[in-house]
This record gives sequence, structure tokens and C-alpha cells, in this order.
Amino acid sequence: MSWQQPPPGDSYGSGGGYPSYEPVAPGPAGDEPGAYGAGAPRVDGVSIAAFVCALTCCAAPIGLGLGIAGLVRTKNGRRGGRWAAITGTVLGALVTLAGAALLAFSIVLAAQTLWEEDARVGQCLDVNFIDEEVKASCADPHDGEVIWVGEFDRDLVDRYTAVEDDHEFCASLPDLDPQYVDALESGRYEAEISISDFDVDDPATGSLFFCYLERANGAQVEGRIGQLGA
Repeated sequence: MSWQQPPPGDSYGSGGGYPSYEPVAPGPAGDEPGAYGAGAPRVDGVSIAAFVCALTCCAAPIGLGLGIAGLVRTKNGRRGGRWAAITGTVLGALVTLAGAALLAFSIVLAAQTLWEEDARVGQCLDVNFIDEEVKASCADPHDGEVIWVGEFDRDLVDRYTAVEDDHEFCASLPDLDPQYVDALESGRYEAEISISDFDVDDPATGSLFFCYLERANGAQVEGRIGQLGA
């Protein structure tokens, strides 16, 4: 058998038998599995702030604005936390609307309330669902009528704290109109009192108040007290 010279590059140490190595251009960071920064996108802080603000009544409008911004920032998965942006937007809108409705209700209620400094003898009133005296027309059925307006001096404070109920105190006030005295003595009416002081059981000297009459049987008053049928 004759010896044949191996082809060039097949000899040991010549590098034969191994594929040639060509360097690969590096790609953007994160293209390779396990590269630094790969995985789920980071949570958007604006969206989380929207969620937190929406849970409070005062910051709900801010939560609404941040929630809308968070929806833009988390679009197409660019950032995580879209759930917080959606929740913050919805809650922020609901709480803001509820707050606006409560504010409007408070303004209307304050405008209708019969304050002690504005009350006048002969003025008609209603008592609303939170036991606040509110203005009413005497031409319509109403709950009561103001019979005395004034402020507490030392003598009236002592008299008020000494009596057992509002009816007795109001009936003892000086210079009551005779028609109101008759109504008090008839047994068909009960006297109630409204006081500007927070501590209605022990009012301070100078506190304003008014007394009013209402039906003892809980019915509404028709017309002015002292008139026929009232």
C-alpha cells in the first residue's frame, strides 16, 4: 500500500477540522437571555401615586390627573403598574364627583339653614332630616314658627340650666306675644330651642338662640299660629 500525503490543513496543529471563527457584532443590551435589565418592565411610579391619591378624599382630583398620565406612560407595556393607573383614574373620578356633589349639597343646605342671627319672630321653619331648622314659607305647611329671638345673658343661662325642658324655658321668656302664650298654654304646641353654642346643655353668655313652636302631635302647621286652623 502506497503512502499518500494528507491534504493541506489536515495535519495536527494546523487548525484543520475546526470551523473558522467569525466574531459576532454585539447587539443592544438585553438582547441575550439573562442579560442585565431583561425581564418585566419596571413599575411606573406615577401610576402607583395615582392609586394612593385616589384613596383619599382631598387628593382624589390629583389621583385622577396622575391616573390619566399613568395610562399614557404604561401604554403598550412600556412600564408596569397599568392596573394602578386604571384604578387610580376610576377611583379618582368617583371620589371627585362625590366630593363635588357633597360640596354642592353643603352649599344648598347652608343657604336654607335658619341661623340664630338671622331668625325673626313670626318666621316659619321646617326641621330637615338632620334635625336642622331651615327656612320655610308660612303659606305652605311647615313644622314650626319662631316665637322669641335673643341672646343669653347670665340670668337666662341660669334659668335655662335650672329648668327641665325647652318648653318650660321658652314659656318663661319675657315679652312673649300673647298669641304665643295662648298657644303654649293650650297644650297643642311644644316649644323647642335652637342655640348657636356647641354646648347646648350649658350655653355661654352671649350665645344667640331662638325658640319656636311646633305641633305637639307632630303634624305640620297650616298658616300662622294664632290664625284660624293653625
